[in-house]
Amino acid sequence: MKPRFLFTTTALAAGLAFHSAHAQEKQPAATPAAPAPGAVAKPKPAAQPKGLGLKNDDRFIFIGDSITHQCLYTQFVENFFYTRYPNLRLHFRNAGISGDRAQDALNRFEEDIAAFKPTVATILLGMNDGSYKDFDKATFDTYAKGMTELMNRLDAIKCRVIVMSPTMFDHQAWDVRIKEKPDYAKGRIVDNYNAVLAYYGKWLQETAWKRGYQFVDLFGPLNTLTVDQRRTDPNFTLIADAIHPGNDGQFVMAYSLLKQTGETGGILGAGVKVVNGQWKTLNPGVVTEVKGNPGRSVSYTVKPRALPWTPYADAPIGARLTKAGHTASQESLVVSGLINGRYDLLVNGKMVGTWDERQFAVHAEIQEDPDSPTYQQSMQVAALNKKRNDEAVRPLRNLWGKQKGMFNKREADPAAYETWQVEFKAKRAELDALAAKYEEEIYKINKPPVLKVDVHPTVVPAPAVTAPPAKPAAKPAPSPAPAAPAAEQKKAA
Repeated sequence: MKPRFLFTTTALAAGLAFHSAHAQEKQPAATPAAPAPGAVAKPKPAAQPKGLGLKNDDRFIFIGDSITHQCLYTQFVENFFYTRYPNLRLHFRNAGISGDRAQDALNRFEEDIAAFKPTVATILLGMNDGSYKDFDKATFDTYAKGMTELMNRLDAIKCRVIVMSPTMFDHQAWDVRIKEKPDYAKGRIVDNYNAVLAYYGKWLQETAWKRGYQFVDLFGPLNTLTVDQRRTDPNFTLIADAIHPGNDGQFVMAYSLLKQTGETGGILGAGVKVVNGQWKTLNPGVVTEVKGNPGRSVSYTVKPRALPWTPYADAPIGARLTKAGHTASQESLVVSGLINGRYDLLVNGKMVGTWDERQFAVHAEIQEDPDSPTYQQSMQVAALNKKRNDEAVRPLRNLWGKQKGMFNKREADPAAYETWQVEFKAKRAELDALAAKYEEEIYKINKPPVLKVDVHPTVVPAPAVTAPPAKPAAKPAPSPAPAAPAAEQKKAA
């Protein structure tokens, strides 16, 4: 195998892409330089508010190719919004089709995208548009033209647009894959393809800035995390087939989308403290019914506004690498004023954990505890949404994939195409109705429960007192052997 320097030319681009997404958070704004005399000032895009500012009945569509068709990052994002905004009715549509390029999205725009009447759209296209070869200006120009037209058409239907960079192409994983399955290469020469995608992403970032769109960098985090992990595990990858991120990689994508649009953050920080010898709430209206022995034990009621995001079972590596529990969905309880010791935390009668008085004074995080009632309810939402995706959304995208194939053959066999349209519309309506049914069920179970919190000293069981072992009874003296019969005595003699 020839040596690969996958990240020598792209690590810089990946690092710049990753850090540019966070630079404004960490660096104070520079004082703008005065324009030169006679120069025309370039208009600045409007400042973006924190978060997407979603409203009731917003309609969120994910436009993309096979990476969107996988129904993974989209599902993680849906789970986040279903649990984060339980009082809003948000509607989601996956509009990804395997193999799609920008022009394919335009071909199905009216039926698959505009007909949904989206208010918010993400676009993830480019992996196929680069044609799996080194940079070629004509190929890029085709992509840029198609993406520009797609953005124009979304603007025309008054849909807010979030542009996302192409994801990572993993050259190391590619080498492993084609060594095992040479046919996987399909004649493609992918030299420098990760760098090609970096170029496409930077063009998108500049285009988004000019148009006043939000831009989400997916390329940077996937590359940066991969480089970091390969320092200790040379075989690490988030993209086993080089193109389609697995669950953990798709979770990194979902996290990046939510973080870079300002949606991540804690959902609960509530508790009590001792004031003048009495327990007092830190959050009037959120924490009520406070009672207990000041400094020693306390109970109170909490009304959470949301459920935690729970990706830990489906994407444990992605959740760990992003620290998503702590940074994106922190759920913490505070008890300040306890005397020195260890204390048990019970929520709705279930043991959740044990902390000392110093930890409780800061906070006890429960968002990742499987015994927490809010965690368990969030898992129910995720399980129901998985059924929605498995039974309705993904089959619907497969149906649209067949529609793309038929669309491309419509001129060769118009009669077959028209027959298919009747079948296609009937099946599409059936699957759309099933997805809507599951969504309705999700909104019945996504309301956070009221929590009854109890904190009391940990009871350490006393060591069992065991009685000394009883002395064994004295063994009785052996009985004398019976005398042999007279006849036998004679024989013995």
